[in-house]
Amino acid sequence: MNDIASGATLADTERIVAALVERSRAAQRRFEHAGQATLDTAAEAAAWAIMEPQCNRLLAERAVSDTGLGNADDKFRKNYRKTLGLLRDLHGVATTGVIARDEANGIVEIARAVGVVVAITPSTNPAATPANKIINALKCGNAVIVAPSPKGYRRARC
Repeated sequence: MNDIASGATLADTERIVAALVERSRAAQRRFEHAGQATLDTAAEAAAWAIMEPQCNRLLAERAVSDTGLGNADDKFRKNYRKTLGLLRDLHGVATTGVIARDEANGIVEIARAVGVVVAITPSTNPAATPANKIINALKCGNAVIVAPSPKGYRRARC
């Protein structure tokens, strides 16, 4: 997908965003009924990807370089700790299908995906915040589009 360039017209931007949303909807429709085990695996894979030391270091250094905020060692620890804490909080949590039954009142609680989630990223935390939003979206069977902060965006590949 092409990046939205600073010189793009409003019509160009709208076409790019519409195409991105459509691709995300198509992916989400294939993913949402994959079952709890698959949703858990996808969320865990995203979490471990950011916590992988080389990727985490790169993301921490780029966050400081791109935004001029903070220091890489603190960002590295934050990326790791926030993500590990989220993994701990989500472990074993049901997020799809029947998740609770109240037999006495005849109530069945059913969780389902909502679709495409858009995650806005603060320039102060351009790695851990989007990673954790991605993890939450995947855990629930949703697709996610990350909107990076213009100040904290430079394409990083881990």
